[in-house]
Amino acid sequence: MAACNFFMPIFFIFTLFIQLLDGKFASNICNHDKPHNQFPFKVNSFCKNNQTMIKFKGYGELGVKSISNEPKKLTLFDPKDCVFQVFLNLDLDITPFRYYHLVKNYTYWNCPIGLSGSLEPVPCLSDRKHHVYVLDSSLDLSGSCEAVKTVLIPFSYCSYVSDDSFGLDLTWDSAGVMDFAEEKRVFGVESVVGGIGMVIMVLVILGLGCIKVYCWKKSRTNEHEWDKLIGDLETL
Repeated sequence: MAACNFFMPIFFIFTLFIQLLDGKFASNICNHDKPHNQFPFKVNSFCKNNQTMIKFKGYGELGVKSISNEPKKLTLFDPKDCVFQVFLNLDLDITPFRYYHLVKNYTYWNCPIGLSGSLEPVPCLSDRKHHVYVLDSSLDLSGSCEAVKTVLIPFSYCSYVSDDSFGLDLTWDSAGVMDFAEEKRVFGVESVVGGIGMVIMVLVILGLGCIKVYCWKKSRTNEHEWDKLIGDLETL
């Protein structure tokens, strides 16, 4: 009984630890989201102004419009209403995601003056001194413009795709997706937590083994005492 009293608190602490750990890294979904967003994996999400947001490392925050498993599609929106700034700076290679739509190489050009013709600058990236164009990489504006960056994105800019969520559809591999909880990797927390969990698990297993051995020995002792008592009674 003493062994049980000693190891049961350890088992309780281990269970509580796992529950707290799972809660710490679980995705935070806003109750006000419509339609309700249910992540099939853990993400670095939080509630902001009654809206579910995801923080992407190296970029910042994007809002969640919807998520579905069939098809596997996560639709985001940009709170800054500048989708082409997202395309320029969002690095999906360090996330479990990729663009849902087909992508190709497009180049961002920075021009000192506006270009004539049908080319349209991106309003949210342009001002009076800088006119930013996003064009198919086969087009060359190097005469008066400077190439900023070439990226794989779904489409080039035109005014009818200026919505804050157009093109911000992501998907993930059907074979599974790694957890996208950024906090787990900060300052090596994930490895520390994993090590603590392993130590506690080993203690629990050893404790259960000791309890089993203790109970077996106790049972053997009781059987011996019972046999002795029977023998004494027969002698009488």
